[in-house]
Amino acid sequence: MVETILRVASMALSLSGLVIMIKNSVSNDFGSLSYSNLVAFMYLVSANGVCATYSLFSALAISDIPCPISKLRVWTFFFFDQVVTYVVLAAVTVSAETLYLAYKGNKAITWSSACDSYGVFCHKALVSVLFTFVVSILYMSLSFISSYRLFSRFEAL
Repeated sequence: MVETILRVASMALSLSGLVIMIKNSVSNDFGSLSYSNLVAFMYLVSANGVCATYSLFSALAISDIPCPISKLRVWTFFFFDQVVTYVVLAAVTVSAETLYLAYKGNKAITWSSACDSYGVFCHKALVSVLFTFVVSILYMSLSFISSYRLFSRFEAL
């Protein structure tokens, strides 16, 4: 039951982060800016899409599992939970770094803060990154659950 709730919650947050980022664009006197202008945010959208899709299918599969779970099914969940965890974690870290540079700039190479000019864009991107950060924590928990299920019931190899 807990595992299903974690998967549904991660699906909802992934979809929310995806929609917020896709709709995130701004135009002003300095030009226009969209998530598609930054590769880190395009990766974030892709990772959220993959995570939401996997979360939906895995939640449906978990709720349909018979009591004696097969070794193949446990290994499959373990593998894909690990993959999605690392994909989402990579997306959130690279997006957080991009946001940090947008907010703070880099004086050593004379980059100014982009959020001074595109504040609304930065705030929406921050919300999307925070949602994805929570998803990464949920998937870390799911990875612990699937690894516990695997290594407590079956041998490692």
